[in-house]
Amino acid sequence: MNVVDAIRKRRAVRTYTDRPVDDATVDRLLRLALSAPTGSGAQSWSLMVVRDPERRRQVAELVIDGGARYFGIMRPRKEGVSDEKHVEWARGYAEQVLGSYRIAPVWVLGLLVPNFKYPEEMREGGWLDDLISLAFAMENLFVAARAEGLGTVPTTAFQRFEKDRLREMLGMPPEVDPAIITPLGYPESFPEGLPPALKRSFRPWRSLVHDDAWGNTRD
Repeated sequence: MNVVDAIRKRRAVRTYTDRPVDDATVDRLLRLALSAPTGSGAQSWSLMVVRDPERRRQVAELVIDGGARYFGIMRPRKEGVSDEKHVEWARGYAEQVLGSYRIAPVWVLGLLVPNFKYPEEMREGGWLDDLISLAFAMENLFVAARAEGLGTVPTTAFQRFEKDRLREMLGMPPEVDPAIITPLGYPESFPEGLPPALKRSFRPWRSLVHDDAWGNTRD
C-alpha cells in the first residue's frame, strides 16, 4: 500500500484479534515513527512497547477504566437516570467499545521525556513544542501501521484519570509524561468511512482551508 492510500484508509480501530505481530514488523514501525521531525532536534520523546501478556492486560484494563470515566462525563446523564445507573451504563459502553483491547498483542506508548533545556523566555511553551513533535511521530506510526495491514487508535482520555497509575505500573519516573497510547494489532476488520455520529458533524476539507486570510474558505 502506498503512503497516499495508507493516509486515506487509516481509521481508528477498536476491534482486534490476538494474531501476533512479529518483532521485525514492530521494530520497522518504531524506526519509521521516530524518523519524524523533532523541534530543535531535541528528541524529547520516547516510545514504550508493551508485549508482556500480563502488562498488556493491565494497560488494557487501565484504558478501559479511563474510557468508562470519559464516556460518563462526555455523555451527560439522562433525566431520571440515577448516578449509579449512569456509571453502570458508562462502564458497559466502555466494555462494548474497548473490550477487545485486552487481546491486542502490542501496546505502544508515546512518552514526553524532558530533554531540551529551553531558555527561560521559551520554557512555558516548550512542552507544547515537544508534544507536537511527539504527535508527528505517532502519526508516522499510525500511517505506517495501516500500510502493514495493522490497526491503531490514538488514545488520550486515560491520561486525565489514570496517568499516575500507568506511570507506577510501568516504572516511569514522575517527569515522564505518557501523553498518548495505542493498541497495535491485526483488526477484525478496518472501518469504512466515518461513523454515523461523525458524519453528522464532520466538516468537509474545503471549509477548513483558509486562503490568504481568515474566513476565506473554499466552501
